[in-house]
Amino acid sequence: MRFIGAIFLAISLGCWSAIQAKLWQRAKILVLVGGTFLGLTGIISLARGLTVGGTEIIWIWTVYFLAAGAGCFILIMRHRWHRKQSMDPGRTSVLTPSRVFFGVQTSVVGIFGAMMLLLPSVAQEQFWPWKVATPTLQTFGALFLATCLATGWAFFQRDPFRIIVLLPLDATFPSLALLAVALGWNTIATESPSTLVTGVWVGLYSFVAGGSTILYFMIRRRASAPSQRPH
Repeated sequence: MRFIGAIFLAISLGCWSAIQAKLWQRAKILVLVGGTFLGLTGIISLARGLTVGGTEIIWIWTVYFLAAGAGCFILIMRHRWHRKQSMDPGRTSVLTPSRVFFGVQTSVVGIFGAMMLLLPSVAQEQFWPWKVATPTLQTFGALFLATCLATGWAFFQRDPFRIIVLLPLDATFPSLALLAVALGWNTIATESPSTLVTGVWVGLYSFVAGGSTILYFMIRRRASAPSQRPH
């Protein structure tokens, strides 16, 4: 439940970041992430309700997830997605570290997310560090795939100021996940398939949390540099 709480807190931060971004071209990736995660989670919840018989709570959450996901995609359709990227050569100093960081993250979360969503029993036995219900693990997989879309998009951006809105969300969730892991360490130590599995996940979350934080401050420093120059 702490892990799910971390997801909801991260979503809340994502909504706040989208509002703060003001410009649609900077907020749109958060809308895509939210729509993908909520839509996939709604489908998972719907399948659960249809196959095992849904309770009132399951149907309420199903309607919420599907409606919220549809709302995100309606926003994308209304405001449209494409626009030519800025070619300002002064905004390219952090492209190399950002491309490496997002490239690694996209590859890892894409593979794990697909496995968790499509082959949850294999994921549970082989590389998930504690026991959860199948729909819950598939929900985690939906989050990973939504993250994969976001980081894949960020990998191709030429203007680092277009990805800065994504970084607080990318740093917050793994940080909260690490906190949840620390609080539930006894459970993980007992249920994890191996010490290696636990170490890989802790390392992955630490890499994402630390990398996003460092990249965020690199871009912020770059943004504030001109204002610090003497006139």
